[in-house]
Amino acid sequence: MASTYAYTADAVKAKFLVASSTPSQDETNILLLGETGVGKTTFVNAFANYLKFKTLSDAKSGDIEIFVSSKFTITDENYNNKVIKIGKADSNEQLENVSASSTQECRSYIFHLAKNKRIRLIDTPGIGDTRGIDQDKKNFENILNFISNFKFLNGICILLKPNNSRLNVVFRFYIQELLSNLHKNAKDNIAFCFTNSRGTFYRPGDTLPSLKKQLEEFKKRSTIEIKANKETMYCFDNESFRFLAAIKAGVSFTDTDEQSFSESWHKSADESSRLIKYIMTRPPHKIKHTLSLNNSRNIVTMLSKPLAEIEQLIQINIKLVKEKQKELENFNQITEEFKDKLNILQLKLEPIALEYPRTVCTNSNCIKFLQIKQTNIKTIDYATHCCPSCNLTNIRCDKIDGTALRCCPVLAGKCKVCGCCWDKHIYITYENKINVKVKKKSTKKAIIEKCQKRIIKLQKEQRKINEINFKFAQFLRQNAIYSSCDAYVDYLNHLINEEKSKKSTDDDDEIINGLEITKRNYLKEIEVIKRAIENNDSSMPPILPKDITEFEQQLYNLKINGSTLKRMKDEAERNRTNAFRYNENHYTHTWKSLSNFITKVFHG
Repeated sequence: MASTYAYTADAVKAKFLVASSTPSQDETNILLLGETGVGKTTFVNAFANYLKFKTLSDAKSGDIEIFVSSKFTITDENYNNKVIKIGKADSNEQLENVSASSTQECRSYIFHLAKNKRIRLIDTPGIGDTRGIDQDKKNFENILNFISNFKFLNGICILLKPNNSRLNVVFRFYIQELLSNLHKNAKDNIAFCFTNSRGTFYRPGDTLPSLKKQLEEFKKRSTIEIKANKETMYCFDNESFRFLAAIKAGVSFTDTDEQSFSESWHKSADESSRLIKYIMTRPPHKIKHTLSLNNSRNIVTMLSKPLAEIEQLIQINIKLVKEKQKELENFNQITEEFKDKLNILQLKLEPIALEYPRTVCTNSNCIKFLQIKQTNIKTIDYATHCCPSCNLTNIRCDKIDGTALRCCPVLAGKCKVCGCCWDKHIYITYENKINVKVKKKSTKKAIIEKCQKRIIKLQKEQRKINEINFKFAQFLRQNAIYSSCDAYVDYLNHLINEEKSKKSTDDDDEIINGLEITKRNYLKEIEVIKRAIENNDSSMPPILPKDITEFEQQLYNLKINGSTLKRMKDEAERNRTNAFRYNENHYTHTWKSLSNFITKVFHG
């Protein structure tokens, strides 16, 4: 029977305590990497059952633990194929396309063991996906983004088949790319795990000579030595878990088969405990400080939405000031009504965190237009909360183009709540409260001068924001793992569409035109950046991660919009972490007695 993951207040609190912990022997984080089909998902399921049962015989008479849904085909005693499906349907596991990576997104599984010990296994999409090199690159970026949520890694397990003599693809992505983003000391946390090794007598087989050759070549190129010896190599055969699943599904086996799989279970469980014990001796690799390149990419993408929203806010505030100037020109006499006009109205955004991530509909039939007091400006209220507690695991909080929303149970084609198409929906983690700020002056001359100065200050900040945004765009393109869409442009398009939907027949197009001009100028600059990168133009030196930190601080130092930008970015980051933690899977077993596995790990 599969474990049930209940997100009670205590459970959520426990997860946040895990997130905030410092490297210690109480928590062990292990990253699982490998080619498509190598058996990472089976490893997770098998691991859960090695913890629970001492022997395969015990497992047969107990309730099997299934962390990750999967499917495989087995031949019965009459040589007929039988498809075995285990676990509940999961949008993160692609079971029908055997040539594509089964696991679509990274996911972590936390095992709460004896004496407050925790082991977190991080399952990842495989490489060598038949969808091509771009999909491999997307999968790798997903891995980097995912592990940036953790402070440290104890183990980096590269899963290999024991009879694979060609390892070029594996090494390109999982050695060179990984160590280019992590500190070189991560080499001390790498272990090689050989799956399906029963056929090679629980030894590395033909893969070992190729592995050692590749490691030697890598050492010559990079001067980084990654060891391949008994201490760093582990041989499993998790087919015994499949045997167990097949037994539970009613497939019959001979006594000889069962004896063979019992031996496999015993050897694999022993090897798993040896692996965990070794990883626990490794110095924790602090990734928060060493994933500088990826962290900088995250900062830039996380600022995409706030920067677009501040751009819209500046356009609105400039419009309000110009309207005030025009209004004052029509007053030549000092009256009570005139005195009431001696002020400047400006809008300020205040990000408000949502308790849970929310999916809302943006279609015109599902939104409300609210008039902001004292102004003729309208704002949009996303009143239709189609999924008020959206716990999707494979969606980026900083992307407006949320194709992953199709995986939400509410959005199967058309939305079950509002009836609109899935692509009319967006995933949000915070809302902006609009505050009206009033600046008063005593004379017409003073207020007109104040208006002019305000416009100059707003336009100056606007130019600075655009200048830094161009630097961000350059950084992303110079350091892109794969070509992707531009989140800032996506948000500008979204806000332009918002303004168009708010516009009535008598409104002018000033805000829309301002946003359109910003987008056009941005796209022109992107083309300049692309050409410079393609031509290795020395006049455009690379932007470094330390530069991103400096640019970010310059944004926060802006007198009018800096503090708001910082709050919006901090809220986006906090909610990104919250959304991530809500989707971790926890496994807690009531241990009547320690299994052999746990005894060997913690008691030697």
